[in-house]
Amino acid sequence: MEQFATVLILLFAVSISKAAARLSRIPLPLLQIGLGVALAAFHVHMPLDPGLFLVLFVAPLLYVDANLFPRAEVRALGKPILEMAVGLVFFTVLGAGYFIDWMIPSMPLAACFALAAVLSPTDAVAVSGLIGLKRLPTRLLHLLEGEALLNDATGLVCLRFAVIAVLTGYFSPAGASISFLTVVLGGLAAGAFLSFILMSVEKGVERTIGAYPAAQILRTLLLPFASYLLAEHFKLSGILAAVAAGFVASWLLQEIPEVETRIKSEAVTDLMQFTLNGLIFVLLGLQLQAIAKSIPSVVKQENFASAWVLGAFVLSITLVVGALRFLWTWFVLEWSFFRHKHEGGRAQHTPWRLLAATMLAGVRGAITLAAVLSIPLTRQDGTPFPGRDLAVLLASGVILFSMIAAAVGLPLVLKGLEEPPESSAEAKFRNARVLTAQAAIGRIEEVEHRLSQNSPYADSYASIASRLMDYYRRRIEAFVGDQSSRIKADRLRVAERTIRLEAVRAERKEISRMLHNHELEPGQARALLKKLDNTEATLKGG
Repeated sequence: MEQFATVLILLFAVSISKAAARLSRIPLPLLQIGLGVALAAFHVHMPLDPGLFLVLFVAPLLYVDANLFPRAEVRALGKPILEMAVGLVFFTVLGAGYFIDWMIPSMPLAACFALAAVLSPTDAVAVSGLIGLKRLPTRLLHLLEGEALLNDATGLVCLRFAVIAVLTGYFSPAGASISFLTVVLGGLAAGAFLSFILMSVEKGVERTIGAYPAAQILRTLLLPFASYLLAEHFKLSGILAAVAAGFVASWLLQEIPEVETRIKSEAVTDLMQFTLNGLIFVLLGLQLQAIAKSIPSVVKQENFASAWVLGAFVLSITLVVGALRFLWTWFVLEWSFFRHKHEGGRAQHTPWRLLAATMLAGVRGAITLAAVLSIPLTRQDGTPFPGRDLAVLLASGVILFSMIAAAVGLPLVLKGLEEPPESSAEAKFRNARVLTAQAAIGRIEEVEHRLSQNSPYADSYASIASRLMDYYRRRIEAFVGDQSSRIKADRLRVAERTIRLEAVRAERKEISRMLHNHELEPGQARALLKKLDNTEATLKGG
């Protein structure tokens, strides 16, 4: 019962965090961490089980991110994403591992690599929460999201090999390479297979007996958990299984679902993302108090002069990890520049501010904490795992330092930064808006002509059709007209949407009054409100 009460307290903290962040202007992830620290001061405690954390929080969030990731960007950014999610992880593990070994000689090299491995995954959710999605260039945002989808698994696999090396005292590069490919490719295959089976059955059920949104959404929500558990059962990457399941589900369900299913699914997804992301950062704050209490014992255990030595280590590691990220990004982009130029294509050097933004956006988050806490307490002979407590402290410090650096530095670096040229996904979206409007106009003309034949209401039909076609013509002008036409069309569109939203709100207010005065039955009110909700959701969607 006590744990249930704790869960309710954590959920309440998450529920008030958004409003508190807006009032205080503190970035949402930092405020949620602060709420966790405050709750810990009042003896609210929730132990963080790394295995449960990965399946309960990380798997569904990565599944949703993969499911929503633009397919065009997968093709356009596939190579850079792999270079960041795999190449940069290895570069960070090697570079930071050797640096930590040089800086802290008492820590075994394999343990240094383990610490570097837990510091390699990034947290794109934390970045967007720290500075806001709209302030990030679109291509940079997609690159960070794609990187975060894959580097969690790469970092965790590297951690697994480093821990095995500490426990056994043996490491085989050839064996590790084969095991790495097996874990990665096997995890992807497991998630893709399960997603293909479930989505195929889902489509067959819908064709046979029709759609039932609540059941469909529930089955879809179970997919990331099932994919993760299936892969982990066979000692494969559960994280990559969840990612693969999300991609495959997105590719298989290309047909547009029913309106009710789509609206309910989006609402459930938004709720799940907000709740799980919020709980992740609140739980992170809860762990910090216990971690901070271990500082004196770690200082004594490692024979450091004072706790300030730990602070210097944290700052040094944060700077080195950031420098490695900057160097790797610069190398990858410059190599791409020379390759495109050699092939005769158009290319330009990446602005240093964009490189700096990419470096600062490499925020470490809850995955890092869960990974470092998953390091065993003891070796096989019962002796303590060397440097584990120190690794937990250093990783926690890097998480906080990287978040603060991003919250302060990214807005400064991104201020006035020009957007890169329109991506293929954005161009397709603009083109789709124009083509769908043209299709609507053509269909309206056909229907109006059919209805008007030999009808006494032909003039009324023509008036209705003209009004509807004007709406779609304004949309086309907003995307393909000259600048003055686009500005005018956009203002008219915004004005019309504002007026219609106010009308919907007036209807809702009147329904509330009638319900309060017993002029309307509750069931009738719910039916009317459902129609208004659908209308409002459509209007707000543009």
